[in-house]
Amino acid sequence: MRYSREEKIHMIKKLSIACAVLLAVCITCGIVIYAIDKKNAGSVQKQEIPEDVIEIDGKKYVPKKNIETYLFIGVDNYDKVKKAEDYGESGQCDVIMLMVRDISTGTFKTLSINRNTLMDVKTIDLNGEYLGISPDIQLAFAHASGDGMELSCENVVDAVSGFLWGQKIDGYAAVNMGGVAVVNNMVGGVTVTVEDDFSNVDATLVQGETITLNDQQALTFIRGRMGVGEGKNTDRMRRQSVYMADLKVKLREKCNQSSKFPLDLYDNMEEYMVTDISKQKFSKIALLIAKDKDEGELSIEGTTGEDELGFATFEADEDSLQDVILELFYKEYK
Repeated sequence: MRYSREEKIHMIKKLSIACAVLLAVCITCGIVIYAIDKKNAGSVQKQEIPEDVIEIDGKKYVPKKNIETYLFIGVDNYDKVKKAEDYGESGQCDVIMLMVRDISTGTFKTLSINRNTLMDVKTIDLNGEYLGISPDIQLAFAHASGDGMELSCENVVDAVSGFLWGQKIDGYAAVNMGGVAVVNNMVGGVTVTVEDDFSNVDATLVQGETITLNDQQALTFIRGRMGVGEGKNTDRMRRQSVYMADLKVKLREKCNQSSKFPLDLYDNMEEYMVTDISKQKFSKIALLIAKDKDEGELSIEGTTGEDELGFATFEADEDSLQDVILELFYKEYK
């Protein structure tokens, strides 16, 4: 069949229009698909950023996942643990030390917290009834609230956790100072260099000498403050760190010599200790730590002073506190 010139022109026009429509449809579909892909890509990117990421000084951080945190409390009481019968019998906490174990790297770090650190502390009675918040008081008083047993320990845990931006603490062990002699005896004495003047309280602790402490000397060395050197708590904390450094070495040696040592330690300490860590878990942690790498002790810088009642105070430097928290509990997100 032959088409006239007019028919051919008409057919070409129809074909051109159809092609234009088809091209427009293709372009539109392409734009829609591109937009959807871009949106999905953006959604995926957003989903990949953890919800718990924090940003500080232009850097992003996320919490470390494989860590365990334990709080060790030294209570200003020589006797075996017992439930307080009257307010004020619970005793203050003289030593507050946090251990953070990184399971993924097989390492651990410790943090010594000044007992005079000002923070918000709950006030509770002997039965655990909440009475209110005492703002900006010494951490030492956290244990003085409660029954001298689990309630007092949990109050210290709660105060320390809040101070450290709400970090979870997986377990605690509070030891009355009378238990220091037990530990010191079981490791055969801890060796230290005496840097302070103890002449007013114990002439056997001669300044400048390196000695292996007997049980009574060990208690005086880590607890003594009044009449020792300048009588500052920061000096006492330094001595406690010195004592802990060699104690950790001795404990590691004992655990490596016998896997039963942590169980024996737990049994001998039990009368002086309040803890939420079971005997079996205590032993497991001790044996693991004996193999972990000790990455040292951290400290928080701050300002010492006195409150209106004459009690010694320590105000933590916010930048120093932040740096310690980031090092212990966070890693940079890239």
